[in-house]
Amino acid sequence: MLFLRKLDPKKDISNKYKKWMNDKEVHKFSAQKLKKHNLSSIRKYVKEMNNSKNEILLGIFIKKNNKKDHIGNIKIGPINFFYKTAYISYFIGERNLWKKGYGTKAIKEVIKIAKRKKIKKLKAGFVEINPSSKRVLEKNGFKKEGILRSEEEHKNKRYNAFIYGKVL
Repeated sequence: MLFLRKLDPKKDISNKYKKWMNDKEVHKFSAQKLKKHNLSSIRKYVKEMNNSKNEILLGIFIKKNNKKDHIGNIKIGPINFFYKTAYISYFIGERNLWKKGYGTKAIKEVIKIAKRKKIKKLKAGFVEINPSSKRVLEKNGFKKEGILRSEEEHKNKRYNAFIYGKVL
């Protein structure tokens, strides 16, 4: 069973979480790879997100054998309250759980949360060499809305990025 909840800066910030944040493979398609993270910087970020008025950071948890296991994060934000739109971003930190449907399920749950917050449209972006993100977004009804040509560089080669959206 998968569920989302706000992260507790004291209880949920672990060495496992720090390892994900510094894992170049986990974050090869995100700006997180540009930073070096430690437990203190992660706790500070989680506290900032928990106090934010226009961003919602949630941990992705699975429950197995009566144990709750933190496997990644998903964020709604920034939220534009005037237009009732928001971006989402997400990652599964546990590599052994990639391609098991957890990203798809997390987005399905975050859509429900966004609707309760009266958000009318969600957007997400990904680079073309990340087909997993494309699949999880399309499985949740997101449609391609734009192409940002030669937007990102990976291993000295330029790639397009895509913006996908879903009207709620």
